[in-house]
Amino acid sequence: MLSRSEDAALLLGRLFVAALFLPSGYNKLTAFSSVVSSLAAKGLPYPEIVAGMLVGAEFLGPLALIIGLWPRWTALVLIGLSAATVWMTYGPSVTGLIFRPGQNVELFQNLAIIGGLLFYFVSGPGGWSRTSLR
Repeated sequence: MLSRSEDAALLLGRLFVAALFLPSGYNKLTAFSSVVSSLAAKGLPYPEIVAGMLVGAEFLGPLALIIGLWPRWTALVLIGLSAATVWMTYGPSVTGLIFRPGQNVELFQNLAIIGGLLFYFVSGPGGWSRTSLR
């Protein structure tokens, strides 16, 4: 059983992580055709399907995170989305970028987001969530 301060910290953490994904997901949802064309320009196969999965995860995942629904699945989906973003941005050169920390702050920010989601995966949403109210 968590204390009120721990539940509040978990809720605040969920809100902060969701704040990273939700605006971007909404923008991609409203400009879906440009997301598809961007993915097609990168040479990804089936850009419409990939864009639909990415935009769906980036928009619905933060909503589930805020509410506290399906914490492990939500964490896994958002971790997968973050990992896919890192891979699509940096490609196979990710390992070389890790050893040059001053040059790629965005890479380390994405790794920190993945770390926070791993904490969410382990700790769960806390007492102030839909999951604990059932």
